[in-house]
Amino acid sequence: MLGGLFQPSHLLLLLIVLLLVLGPGRLVEVGRALGASWRALVAAWRAGLQEQAAPLPARACPRCGVWSAETAKYCTRCGASLG
Repeated sequence: MLGGLFQPSHLLLLLIVLLLVLGPGRLVEVGRALGASWRALVAAWRAGLQEQAAPLPARACPRCGVWSAETAKYCTRCGASLG
């Protein structure tokens, strides 16, 4: 059903309609704004991936030895204070 959605003739028709509605000057501005938004989105996405990939500092529970995040106050397994 969606196989013929992005035919070159459909994209050309869409461009012509946008040109008629917005005008040539405004169409360029809209294109620049979309490009800047896309670059910002990609930069934020990449920063989020790098942030997720960074290992969290961890420490072992003195009672059971399970590793927990450095900021954790209690062990997730035995509930011992990691103070």
